[in-house]
Amino acid sequence: MGLQNGRSRRGLWSVAALTALVLTAGTLVSLAVGSLLRDASHRTAVRAMDGRTDLMSSAVRTEIDRYRDQVQTLAAALGAMDEVTAARFARTTAPLRPMGLSGATSVVYLVPVANSDLAAVQAEWRRRGAADLVIRPHGHGPHVIGVLTTRLDGQRNAGYSGVDITQAPAPYAATTESRRSGSVAVSDTYHLIIDQQLPPSQRQFSFVLTAPVTGPDGRFRGWVMMGLRGQDFVQATLSRVAQNLVDVSLTARNADGRDTAVAGLSADRSGRRDLHRTVNISVAQRHWELRTGAVSAALPGASPSLAVALTATLLGVTLLAGTLVAILASGRRRAERRVQAATRELQDTEREAREQAELLGTVLHTITEGVGVVDSDGRFLAHNPAAKQLLGISLDSSGPDRWQQHYGLFRPDGSEPLPVAEMPLVRALNGEDVDGVEILVRNPARRSGALITVSARPLALADGSRGAVAVFHDVTEERAYEAELQGFAGVVAHDLKSPLTTVVGYAELLEDEVAGNDEALEHLGRIRATATRMRTLIDDLLTYTSARDAAINQVSFPLGDLVQEVVAARLHASRAGGYFPDVYVGRLPALNADPVLVRQVLENLIGNALKYTRPGSPARVDVTARLETEQRGGTWARVEISDRGIGIPAGEHGRVFDRFHRAHPTEGYPGTGLGLAICQRIVERHGGAIGATDNPGGGTRFWFTLPAGDDPAPRPPARLAQAASSGRSSSA
Repeated sequence: MGLQNGRSRRGLWSVAALTALVLTAGTLVSLAVGSLLRDASHRTAVRAMDGRTDLMSSAVRTEIDRYRDQVQTLAAALGAMDEVTAARFARTTAPLRPMGLSGATSVVYLVPVANSDLAAVQAEWRRRGAADLVIRPHGHGPHVIGVLTTRLDGQRNAGYSGVDITQAPAPYAATTESRRSGSVAVSDTYHLIIDQQLPPSQRQFSFVLTAPVTGPDGRFRGWVMMGLRGQDFVQATLSRVAQNLVDVSLTARNADGRDTAVAGLSADRSGRRDLHRTVNISVAQRHWELRTGAVSAALPGASPSLAVALTATLLGVTLLAGTLVAILASGRRRAERRVQAATRELQDTEREAREQAELLGTVLHTITEGVGVVDSDGRFLAHNPAAKQLLGISLDSSGPDRWQQHYGLFRPDGSEPLPVAEMPLVRALNGEDVDGVEILVRNPARRSGALITVSARPLALADGSRGAVAVFHDVTEERAYEAELQGFAGVVAHDLKSPLTTVVGYAELLEDEVAGNDEALEHLGRIRATATRMRTLIDDLLTYTSARDAAINQVSFPLGDLVQEVVAARLHASRAGGYFPDVYVGRLPALNADPVLVRQVLENLIGNALKYTRPGSPARVDVTARLETEQRGGTWARVEISDRGIGIPAGEHGRVFDRFHRAHPTEGYPGTGLGLAICQRIVERHGGAIGATDNPGGGTRFWFTLPAGDDPAPRPPARLAQAASSGRSSSA
């Protein structure tokens, strides 16, 4: 009896252990597959959110810059007139109406008036064509009076004609700031004077752009002011990008430090906003903040419900499988007593298992993403139809060593077969989490080739061995679309540069024709300078685009030689302009990188160090490097370029690498805001990193890391300056 009871207890323990093993393995598989799908869905939503936020911030910057340029151009045109009249003002501002300046209410010409000159100024401007002008002063002066007005919102009333702007602190402060700075100024948000007659519920938070008008003799004449209604501006600028999927709010920080919501858009979507982004936008002397929020599940490409449904289905199958194992393992003795009852239960369980298996098969068949599961030997345990369609081969290969030849797997550029060690499933079998690896599939079924991305995760199988699961996604059309956009950008840039060359050529011809006319020569000089800046921006845009996709030719070369060439060229240009910078080059190792792309990085960083200096102070620049061993393996060179220049404002060190971002946009330093973005793209394509910090001695220290090469004899340190000296080893 005791022996029988012992065997019974051992049998129960065996049943429990086997059931636990099946449930554990099935649960792990279910959670792993669900986690992969949830992660993929979330990443898709994040990319969509980031893309829309970038588009909206770029749209706001572009539109504000367009309005600012129009105000500045109008101020320059009025300043060039020998006398501003109502007729000339109307002709000059007429082209603004069909330009579609969303939210713009009117453009006004303002003049300063002393209290004692009110009657004389009113009579003078009536003589100039403003026959109905009636000046309505506010307070005892000084006054800023709107004498000429052109409405841009379709209204017919006189708008600001005769109105004293000093009655509203916000636009008055903007006129003061624009006259002080000599450039376009943006006001605090407020309710426009011309909207005061509207009901409170219809008034919008608005702002004005103001530019000073200076006559040909250099004397200050007045201002040009354009009013913008905030909600109309945001609605027209951002609604097409938001597409009723994203909440948007635009907030302006006023001079008193208060944040005021200019306007916003609300998405017609229910649910908790779980994705949020904030972007700072500099507008003249003001700082605006663009905030966005969205429900990740509502964004295009996100499908979290599919991951939940699949996980629930797999867990249900696991539970049924565990129940089946427990019944089969422990049912021997019960089957002896109740054979017929056990048979019926087994049949019912098998039927349910088949139904669940059919449901699981249906789910896997309907998933558009390819899913594949392999065991520890690389044999495929499961392959859904989407995976087989992506790979183009219906029959599975027996092992990883044959995958490349069987499926036709190559590197993304098709230059060489994909090594076995770099295959995502092989890396996952070795315990590594793999995300977004691009592979080119080219075989008899897919002769033109297909580009796919593969993400893989390690997987614990029911027998205790390690397997792997992978998710495949076809990105062929997406990459082709990106390539088409890039080609389109190149064609557009070429078509833009051609008319610019024509403009410069005709300007040079006109300079010969108007020799001796200083005013005409000055205008032609401005035309040539503007065309040159436009050409520089186009060249930088092309460089930034090509830096992402250009082939990298990594070779080992001495960094010191390349730095000496760049510095020598920069010093030659500086001395030709009458500047004598002091440049120190330390011991520099060799790099294993593309020397052409690295030259672009050095040209930008050393050029910035020589350019951003304090007036009257010569540039001082140090170029140094050291070798480091990183956790990811291999030896890396950390190159540092330090200067004693004007530095970077606090909080801007990370943002200087953003496209079109400039840390000193209003201080007269030339540039397009793309140089540092190009540097970041080149360094990151080599696998390195780049950053900026304050230099302890004043100024800025830029650094970047690149793979080190073979350099048995580094170039010794040297100082390159107007008057050479030795012994300097401290950084600038």
